[in-house]
Amino acid sequence: MDPILDSPSFEFIRRENTLYIDKTVYIEKLLKRKERLFFLQRPRRFGNSLLLSTMLSLFKGDSELFEGLALNYSNYDFMEYPVLHFDLSDLTWKSCSALNSRLHGWVCDKAKEDFGLSVENEEKYPSAALYDLVRKHKINTQKNSVILVDEYDAPILKALKDPDFAIEIAQTLGEFFSTIKKLNQEGFLRFAFVTGVSKFSMTSIFSGANVFTDISEDQEYANICGITFDEFDKYLKGDIHNKFAEGFFKNTEFKDIHDFIQNLKDMCDGYTWNSVDKIFNPVSLLTAIQTRKLDSYWFGMGTPTFLYKYFKSDKKTSLFLDDVEMPVEYLNNQTAADLSLVPLLYQTGYLTSSLPVKAGVYTLKIPNIEVKNALNFLLTKTFVNKKIGDLYTFGKVLLSAIMENDEKTIQMSLTNLCSNIKLKRDELCERTFHIALLCFLQFARIEEVYSELNLACGRIDICFMLDDYKAILLELKSLDRCHYHKNDTELDVSFKESLDQAERQLNKYYIPLFDKIKAKEIQGIALSTAWRRGVRARISKIVTREMTQDDIDNLP
Repeated sequence: MDPILDSPSFEFIRRENTLYIDKTVYIEKLLKRKERLFFLQRPRRFGNSLLLSTMLSLFKGDSELFEGLALNYSNYDFMEYPVLHFDLSDLTWKSCSALNSRLHGWVCDKAKEDFGLSVENEEKYPSAALYDLVRKHKINTQKNSVILVDEYDAPILKALKDPDFAIEIAQTLGEFFSTIKKLNQEGFLRFAFVTGVSKFSMTSIFSGANVFTDISEDQEYANICGITFDEFDKYLKGDIHNKFAEGFFKNTEFKDIHDFIQNLKDMCDGYTWNSVDKIFNPVSLLTAIQTRKLDSYWFGMGTPTFLYKYFKSDKKTSLFLDDVEMPVEYLNNQTAADLSLVPLLYQTGYLTSSLPVKAGVYTLKIPNIEVKNALNFLLTKTFVNKKIGDLYTFGKVLLSAIMENDEKTIQMSLTNLCSNIKLKRDELCERTFHIALLCFLQFARIEEVYSELNLACGRIDICFMLDDYKAILLELKSLDRCHYHKNDTELDVSFKESLDQAERQLNKYYIPLFDKIKAKEIQGIALSTAWRRGVRARISKIVTREMTQDDIDNLP
């Protein structure tokens, strides 16, 4: 049974008898709770819209669509309710007044087209129109209403390039969601469910009285979206096995079904909201199975453009380090005015939790290869002028030169990279070059790269393995951006001082590193950058150390 990748409609999927991974057991749990207002945060393209579409069919009373599903075996009565379904990703607007007008028009259109009602609201306030519509539903049908809102934060995210405007948008939406809370408080709602990519504390969903119950990190609902490995086994593995038997995967890169499944796990598994169950990104998983090819399908279906701004402004964040620790309240209490990069990456699916929360702290990591490649692409587009194809070529040239100890080519490659970093003189800093070099190494397809590797004697800027035998160290220095060099002679003196200092640091690292990464040979390269009529870069003489018996005797 093949999935339909371009339809989030539960009704269409069920009537066409295509693949549906049953999540109705989680809806049943929600319906048994005393609360009636719920919020769920998940990355885009993770099944959020399909979940709301399932709820829409449920509250419309379409019981035949649920035959064979978990909810059908419960005692749920499938009673029909008036349902208002809003997808805020469809909104187009250029001002807060335009957003208000668009929301108001939506409510009025739904009242007329879906229920044959008109709403009384001369001032055209969407919150007043919504209140009037739900109240009339109750008078006319004696039933409470259901409100479903998909991507509540889409208008805010679209406005993030202008933080002041984003705050205004958040406040405008706050009035709308306050009305939903008021309707619930006054007994007009049966159920309300809101989804979003992120959490903004100024929208009133998470503030004030009668707040929405946030189930985003509730372990009972950790697997409500996405595809767990148990679900993969139940719904997909048998079909994949049949396709291998029928030759569907002939002439592909995969040796057998086990090789294919392992590659799927490496590429698009690894998300978790309970630190136990690993979850596949559904769009990448299902597309890879259908096309028999691994690619960045999730990332390719739309990169949030606002992320570029936060990458540019947060040069101090090292994104290639797994096990990044962040307080829970820092991750979940952001406003449009003070958004930070790590919480944004966590909420949008570029980071996931790797360990259970401990002492109010999350340990975050990059979930899989697709996201790692996506982050590298975003960083490269943010910091490097060169085209991606050129970077790949430069990366391969650098790797070959390092393996052959070709100092001239190494110097040329690193200088070329540094001169193509997007920055002005006053932005010159070691962190920018650090990030650019990491991108460079990723495009050279070097898998085992360590950034800011901690040793007892200090912290190595960059370390990467060429094979099981050889490791390369990069120690980075950037001359003071305020230092003015009158001529190349002065610059040469500054470079020598900088590189001498870097070489002294490298010499401290060799023996502890032999023990840390088990390499037999280590090459140290010091790289220094400066500004004189553009970026200049210079490397030290490459120092190679092989492990000796004395080194072994001196290991801790």
